[in-house]
Amino acid sequence: MISDVLWKFRKFSQRLWVRAALITGLALVAALLAPLGHYLPFQIKVKIDRSTLDDLLDILTNSMLTVATFSLSIMVTAHLAADANSTPRAYRLLQQDGRTQTVIATFLGAFVYAVALKIMLSVGIFAGDELALIAMVTVGVIALVVVAILRWIGHLDGLGSVEATMRGAENRAQISIDRQNDWPYLGGRALPRGIPADAWPVRASATGYVQNIAMRELSKLTDEHGVKVFLTRRPGDWIAHGEVLLRVSGAAPEAEADFRDCVAIADRREHGQDLVFSMLILTEIGERALSPGINDPRTAVYATSRLLRLLLSLLPEREAETPEAPNVHVPSLDLAGVVETVLDPIARDGRGFFEVAHAIQTAARDLGRHPAPAVARGAHKLSARGLSYARDGLLLAADFDRIAEHAVAHAPAPRIDAEG
Repeated sequence: MISDVLWKFRKFSQRLWVRAALITGLALVAALLAPLGHYLPFQIKVKIDRSTLDDLLDILTNSMLTVATFSLSIMVTAHLAADANSTPRAYRLLQQDGRTQTVIATFLGAFVYAVALKIMLSVGIFAGDELALIAMVTVGVIALVVVAILRWIGHLDGLGSVEATMRGAENRAQISIDRQNDWPYLGGRALPRGIPADAWPVRASATGYVQNIAMRELSKLTDEHGVKVFLTRRPGDWIAHGEVLLRVSGAAPEAEADFRDCVAIADRREHGQDLVFSMLILTEIGERALSPGINDPRTAVYATSRLLRLLLSLLPEREAETPEAPNVHVPSLDLAGVVETVLDPIARDGRGFFEVAHAIQTAARDLGRHPAPAVARGAHKLSARGLSYARDGLLLAADFDRIAEHAVAHAPAPRIDAEG
């Protein structure tokens, strides 16, 4: 389980300016500590003249600001390309790319380091015997810059492309699924059918999506007050102001604010505990590829296969023998709803493409063998809906028959006009 403080810190640290400010600050500290080199327990006997050090610093000052600015323009271009060709949610995914942030921050930090040392050299702060140590540190900084450039070149391969964006979205979704597998019910217990009658409600103070539930803080509150908590929402659920967020059995209503603060509500969904949102990025990429302006059904097939791989790795939610939050009860993850949410839009928008309809039925067939009964039920429903979409979208009866051969559903889902 992740504490509320750690979750907020992760969100804060994923911003580009935070990493850039941190590395720039470290570079500035390194430059300011340079005059203290004579306090080291050893001495460097290599003689370095002022002109040699000036040349090394000129390399950094003349190139790093340009490289950082150019890299920022590449990053913005890649983000806009992902926004236009994939989905706006993919833009946010790339915005949090740690490698891109570290590389750009390294370039900026090297520039600040060099400028600070140039100023200090100009005012005569350094003694002659300190120049060798400063030169060695500067060579080390140049080496770090070279490594950063090589990493940046390797990272630019496909940056902003649909394929790289799908790969990043799948990796992010897999992290969320692994966390769900390791911490079923978010580390708590399953929500019982009947909530105690004395449980009083804690209502939402804002309207939006549940982004994160601080299970560790909730568990501490239950121990302090000797109560049990029954959540009515999971991360990713929409909740309106005044609706019941959770119920508490056994504590005085004065503690309501403490329990409410353990649930983060905002205007958009967030990666982490909300594993469905991470998978929906792949769904949206598949939908965008099926639009008339792009008309790329093969990308939708690839998105379907990645979603299938993710769903197959999602284990049935079973209560742990020793939950980390034993007094916090969490609603079960709707596995059947997850299957429908992430795959049905592709089946609907790809109804006119044989390869997409075939991929949907293949995914439904494989998911039908999932150990979780809810996933199998969702797969049968997906198969029936996919057959109904394909029947209305395909032009050839032979294509529909080939798709139906792979379907786990016995018949297409009924249409509105067929129901009367």
